[in-house]
Amino acid sequence: MDNATIDWSVSWQGPLSDVPYPTGTVCGHWLNATSDAPLLLSGYVADVQNGSSPPHETLLVRTIPLSDFNTKDPYYGVGSVNFKHIRNPILDALIASAVGGSDSVYDKKAPVVHECLLSWCVQTMKSSYDWGKYTENVTSTFLDVSSEPGPWPWLVSGEVFEYTQNVALTPPTASASRSNNTVVNATYTIDRDTIFNTMIIFDDFFPSFYTDENNSGGGLLRFRNYAGGPSTRPLAFNAWEAPNDLSKHMERLATALTNLIRSSNKKEMTPGEAYNKQNFVSVRWEWLTLPIGLLCISFVFLAATVAKSAVERDRVGVWKTSAYATLLYGLPDEMQQKITRSGSTGTPRAKAKELKVKLQPNHGWRVSGNLFSPFIPKPRPNQPPPGWI
Repeated sequence: MDNATIDWSVSWQGPLSDVPYPTGTVCGHWLNATSDAPLLLSGYVADVQNGSSPPHETLLVRTIPLSDFNTKDPYYGVGSVNFKHIRNPILDALIASAVGGSDSVYDKKAPVVHECLLSWCVQTMKSSYDWGKYTENVTSTFLDVSSEPGPWPWLVSGEVFEYTQNVALTPPTASASRSNNTVVNATYTIDRDTIFNTMIIFDDFFPSFYTDENNSGGGLLRFRNYAGGPSTRPLAFNAWEAPNDLSKHMERLATALTNLIRSSNKKEMTPGEAYNKQNFVSVRWEWLTLPIGLLCISFVFLAATVAKSAVERDRVGVWKTSAYATLLYGLPDEMQQKITRSGSTGTPRAKAKELKVKLQPNHGWRVSGNLFSPFIPKPRPNQPPPGWI
């Protein structure tokens, strides 16, 4: 518990030149607690006079940029805690969140603190289009990493902010032994104006404060902490608050920025090498032996049939597949009577299957075959006399 400046209160509307930050007794966990300007990570305003009454405003989530909001001076020497080796970051900030809402703050539980970084990089992507679905996979990522920190890129003169450095990224050349490298050895540049316009957007949310008034259960966000006063808005859901997956949220933010850069409306073509999938067909010729053999044998049989028919043209002639012979001449009368007479056994269709007919030159029709039984059919027993009904 300490008497401190409550610079995180959502009830403060500013501007700071006219309305100073309020002061009060605050309980919680601090960043740089022993310094001259400690920062409250999570805590609440205590009511000293009425200790049994519920606490006042409670700080649940606080975002802290690692460079001064007004002067852009770096904290911790280079403006980073764990990412000092990354040059020209877009954003480097601490995000502190209570582990279980207001109750965990009142129970004096330590908050969860993450350091989040957004940086320029070059990614190698492998894309594919299959069955109407387009997919992309990032195969490698190249960052501008330096063992020694470079000069601080911000130059501030009064109220004028200037970013003084351009960014040039040259990924290594791809090789067979190091498949995680990028494909093309090219230099990708970002000018300082583009960097400035990208970084200045994050000043709207870094710093920001998410608080709960009198443990009401409804959080209120204070952001855009500019000279004219901050902005506030209620939040039904805060993705930065524990136990939400903060890493996943930052990853989605980085993906959205990447897609925005890739979707520029300038339509400037980028030269490079394109790759596509090529299908190779392997033929097993031994599997074609049977169909090719059947095809050849069928062709030989067809040729032999044609040749045989051509030699016996005088015997086959037009009678080969023609029904004219039967229509013009027909069977002899006695054979027709034998087939259709009522005394013969079986039907005419069944008897016709046993009939052999041959038309010979100058001899007419010749009929052969065991068509009818030589025996006289026996009368059926117990038949009524003729004329009976």
